[in-house]
Amino acid sequence: MRFVDKEGVPFDVRTGCDDDVPGLCAMYDGFSPKGKFQGVPPVEQKACREWIGNLVDRGRSFLALRGDRIIGHLVIIPDLDRREGEYLIFVDQKERNRGVGTRLTEAALEHARGLGLRGLWLTVGTYNFPAIALYRKFGFRFFGLDRFERERTMRLAVPGEPCL
Repeated sequence: MRFVDKEGVPFDVRTGCDDDVPGLCAMYDGFSPKGKFQGVPPVEQKACREWIGNLVDRGRSFLALRGDRIIGHLVIIPDLDRREGEYLIFVDQKERNRGVGTRLTEAALEHARGLGLRGLWLTVGTYNFPAIALYRKFGFRFFGLDRFERERTMRLAVPGEPCL
């Protein structure tokens, strides 16, 4: 689907596939900051390629693109037995605060409903206020106590599904 960001520049959102791995590698090669939170994206190039491959193999990817360049990547890693999934999102630092994360999240939530997932969860750095604002906008709420001082877990009941 085609969207226009907050600055009036168009971008597309679509599902990802194995053929997108080179484009994802290019995005993560230039990603900043690398490895700052939970070690992802990995700093070392070989480890980063393996991590991307695992995300694509195990998860459902959604991509934001300007032309052929990937500017955002959201992954839902479903646990169909538990009817929930892990949510991970990365947006190129030059593309943040322009609505890209919002559109990726909308696409992912629609897909999660289609999979019959009841909820999503994520971990976020305690002081990553822009990311927390995005998550809260969609209804993610802090869950439980801090696992570590530097990160928190947030959960979301997928709209249209019963609460977890």
